[in-house]
Amino acid sequence: MVKINRLILAIAILFLGFSLAGAFEGKLTEEEVKGSLETIRLNEIFNQYLATIEMYDPERATLLGVHGSDALLTRRNREQQDKMLFVFKKLRSKLKRIDKDALYENLQIDLELLDHMLQTDIYNIQNLELLKKRPQYYLEPLFAIYVMLNRDYDSYNVRAANALSRIKLFPKVLLEAERNLSHPPKIWTMEAIKEADAAIKSLPDFFFLLKSYSRYDPVLKTQVNDALSDMRAALERYRDFLKNEILPSSDGDFRVGKFTYGFYLERWHGLNITPRKARSISKRIFKRSMKKFKKEAFNIDPLVYKSGGWIGVFNKLLFEHPEREDIARTFQNEVERAYQHFDEFKVVRFPRQRVLIKEMPAFMKIIKPYAYYLPSFALDSNKVSDFYIAIPEKGIPKAVLKKILKRAYSYALIELLVTHSLMPGLHLQDWQSNQNPSRVRKISNQPFITAGWGLYSENLAEEMGFYSFYYSRFLRLYLKALRSLRGYVDALLHQRKISYEEAVQMFMAKMFFTRKQAEKEVLRISHTPTQNFGCILVYDKIKELRKKYRKEEQKYSSLRKFHTIFLLEGRIPIPLVEKAMRKKSAEEKKVIK
Repeated sequence: MVKINRLILAIAILFLGFSLAGAFEGKLTEEEVKGSLETIRLNEIFNQYLATIEMYDPERATLLGVHGSDALLTRRNREQQDKMLFVFKKLRSKLKRIDKDALYENLQIDLELLDHMLQTDIYNIQNLELLKKRPQYYLEPLFAIYVMLNRDYDSYNVRAANALSRIKLFPKVLLEAERNLSHPPKIWTMEAIKEADAAIKSLPDFFFLLKSYSRYDPVLKTQVNDALSDMRAALERYRDFLKNEILPSSDGDFRVGKFTYGFYLERWHGLNITPRKARSISKRIFKRSMKKFKKEAFNIDPLVYKSGGWIGVFNKLLFEHPEREDIARTFQNEVERAYQHFDEFKVVRFPRQRVLIKEMPAFMKIIKPYAYYLPSFALDSNKVSDFYIAIPEKGIPKAVLKKILKRAYSYALIELLVTHSLMPGLHLQDWQSNQNPSRVRKISNQPFITAGWGLYSENLAEEMGFYSFYYSRFLRLYLKALRSLRGYVDALLHQRKISYEEAVQMFMAKMFFTRKQAEKEVLRISHTPTQNFGCILVYDKIKELRKKYRKEEQKYSSLRKFHTIFLLEGRIPIPLVEKAMRKKSAEEKKVIK
């Protein structure tokens, strides 16, 4: 037994790079040796997880900041998915053999988080039928290619060469779609047709981004022109294929059902909430949000509210807005003002990470919100994030343009978008969470935390007196009511308690949307089961945690400290955040005693 323990000790020292002479004066305990070995095993499994993604899903790897396969596209066929599924199952089996109790508590969270990620990946491959049901899945390479060209994470020539390689491979991806697609949901097929059309219109954007790469080399210039010409032909063929062959048989159901909804709540998001309880919570939050919103509408104009309700107040308000040419500059000015304002109030740390404001290309307008924050690549050392704005096209009739600017680009709404997406919102969260050294947490895809923090940031900005207009609170509560309705519809729709048409009618009846607006809302909800519910849930959770923190810390409490502790845990399930914060609070109390 003594010989075995000595052997284990020697192995641990070899792996950890310690020297007997300099690193220790005594001997490692058996528990410390075991903990070190289990930590090594956890790191090995995580590295294998990243390597698997890089091998079988290069597009996802690029967006994580793993760039060894940037010249390749994800192969969309059953054989490739089966191989990835086999490796993920094997990795999870190895993960389960790690002795969790031997790890430090922060590594225990990493272990639990990696297990959540593997379970979700395995479940999605086995159950979502991406190849058969999602025509938009075959257009996703466009986003990966565009982001590669548009983001400064490597030399331009390297990025351009890899992007050109991917453009050349793109027609093969669309041919795979013709072999795989079968009975997708109708709204997804219609969306993919629109996205293909928009991508064709966006080809000049790709040409412009590759222009410097091929400018002085006639051979490269020919390659770029030929590749983009092939891309256009492939997109036109795919669009026509969807219209003529897939749309007539598009009778699939996008609703995931109770089982999948419950799986996501429990295993992806780590919540002890049943699907039925999610419906109950979302309904309660929606009613509460609408009550507050209607009260604010009454306070602004009681006479108009009594005769026309909140929509009457909404329509009467004069929403001042910049001209089309000034939208980007207005956003930039508000970002700078937000940085100064929140740094002065000392409620959050100042984010030392670049964010670039860019005009959104046409194909992204179909799939992304009109103001969209794209975080930095998680594992890149050079942290750069982007904020895309869908600026209205030139040539729109003046009356239509004025209506768009009033509703989507008013000065008051721009303030809200900046606080939600940039400061103190998603950009701050991105920078702060990246300060955590854990690579597992850096790549964690936890939309509940992200969306909940964005909503909380709008409220924090109001507390700190950032907003400039008397109706800013009205707009903030309007957006909160809208998100609460999204959460409620999410829980009902994906659990098959209402139909697509009933979901559309809810947005038309509750928020007075046009049918086109309502259909767009339901379309986005159709892609993201549980995520809209999670937004409103985590918003309340953050407020509860903050209240508890202030009660425990009393006169020593600091908003800046609370926000820093919360965000440093990373984008992980909210129960794991609560667990980690309780642990830190207990440790601090021990130090004080």
